[in-house]
Amino acid sequence: MISNMLRFSPAFFEGFDEVFAPEFSAYAPTRRRERVMTYPQVNMGVTDKSVEVYLFVPGMDASALDVSLEKNLLSVTAKRETVTPEDEDTMQRQERFSGQFKRVITLPEDVDPNKTDAVYKDGVLHISIAKREESQPRKIQVNV
Repeated sequence: MISNMLRFSPAFFEGFDEVFAPEFSAYAPTRRRERVMTYPQVNMGVTDKSVEVYLFVPGMDASALDVSLEKNLLSVTAKRETVTPEDEDTMQRQERFSGQFKRVITLPEDVDPNKTDAVYKDGVLHISIAKREESQPRKIQVNV
């Protein structure tokens, strides 16, 4: 029976969090909840000259973000304080992430940790890591 349930579209599970939360939310999260719990969300791209990483951390203070690069492992750590409304009885749902997080992203081996820039703007942390000179494509002249 379980295998038949898993054949349903993921949309089938959408209402489970609302129906069973908070009574059962600590036990078996639905597929949707597992997917959403990865924070912060990341986009990453690779060019000929660099690796570009974008972490979506709206509402964070830039001074709270700790970025480090060791070999080819990029780590971003921070803590977001919980925002509690004055009248907690009126709150029905709180989806904003709070607490400490750490994202570790494996980068290609050819990055140069000494050529890294990080800029935080409009809730997006953009980290640009240059590739080593020897790994960048170059044009080779053919002599006759």
